[in-house]
Amino acid sequence: MKYYILAATILLSITSCRTTPKDTAGKGGSASIIVYPQHHQIAKRLINGKVYVRYNTLDVPTSGVYDDSMICSNHDSLISCTFTGLKNGNYYFYATGYDTSISQAVKGGSPYTITAQTTQSFNLPVSEN
Repeated sequence: MKYYILAATILLSITSCRTTPKDTAGKGGSASIIVYPQHHQIAKRLINGKVYVRYNTLDVPTSGVYDDSMICSNHDSLISCTFTGLKNGNYYFYATGYDTSISQAVKGGSPYTITAQTTQSFNLPVSEN
């Protein structure tokens, strides 16, 4: 009986001592990322743009659920979204929009890793496929 109690105590101690990794992506940091959705490397002809982000992954979320999103705005005729207050870690960005030059909806995604608590920019390719 003593062995069962001892084993249960050890097992409980081991499972309760988990730590969270230091570089866990998400809110709570001081990094900012400016995302420029671009179709054929041009960010000027897109309208109705929206960027979605999933934390702690470099892959498309299989559930289709993202952690945050933002509607893009036009700054100096460039379409962009700025996500602020992010920690270091892995992110997956996905964008949708409409390219007025071809009159078609565009979409696309790509991974990005934040390694420094600074303002960074990221060109996110989108296509009509």
